[in-house]
Amino acid sequence: MGTTTLIDLAGSFLVSGLLLLTALQLDQKSIQTTFDSQAGLTVQQNMVDLVEYLQYDFRKIGYCRNASKLPNSSVSAFIQKGDTSTIWFLADASNSGNVDTVKYWLGTSEIPGSANPRVRLLYRQVNSGVPMGSNLGVTEFKIQYFDAFGIPIPTPFGAPNQAQYIVLAVRLEPVAAFNADYSSNFVIWRQTRMVSRNLRR
Repeated sequence: MGTTTLIDLAGSFLVSGLLLLTALQLDQKSIQTTFDSQAGLTVQQNMVDLVEYLQYDFRKIGYCRNASKLPNSSVSAFIQKGDTSTIWFLADASNSGNVDTVKYWLGTSEIPGSANPRVRLLYRQVNSGVPMGSNLGVTEFKIQYFDAFGIPIPTPFGAPNQAQYIVLAVRLEPVAAFNADYSSNFVIWRQTRMVSRNLRR
C-alpha cells in the first residue's frame, strides 16, 4: 500500500467524518426547531385556555344574579383581600344566585417532576372547597391594585379597601424545553379590569 493510497484513505475518513458531523448537527438543529415550535404552540394554547378561565371569573367580581345578596356597602367590599400574587373576591361563581368567595393564588413550591424550575401551580378555590391547581406553565401571576385616581394601593390589604381597578399580568413558559432554554418561548398577558357592582351581568 503506497503513500498515495494512505493519503487518499485519510482524506476519505476526514471528509466522511466532516459529513457525518454536519449531518448530526443538522439533525440536532431539526430536533431543536421541532421541539421549540411545539413548545411555543403549547404555551400559546395554554395561555388562551387560562385567559378564558380568568376572564370568566374576574368579570364577575361584584356580580350576583340575586343582587340583594351583595354587600350593601360600596365596591370596597368586593375584593376581600389582596396581595401581589393572591386575590380573594366576591362573585356569583356558578351563577346560582349566591355570593361566593373566589380565591386565586400562585404556589410557591417547585412542581415535582417539572423540568422548568420556575413553573408554579396556579390555584383556584371557591368558598371552602378543595383548592384546584393547574399546571399550565405559569411562572408569574402578578396583581396590582389602584384606587379611583389611579394611585397604587399597598399590599397586602383586606376589606374594606379603596381598590377600584386591578391590573393582572400572567407569564407562561414551557414546562420543558430543549437544552433547558425556557426563555425562548414565553407568552405574557396583561389586562386592566374595573371593580364594580356588575349588576347588569
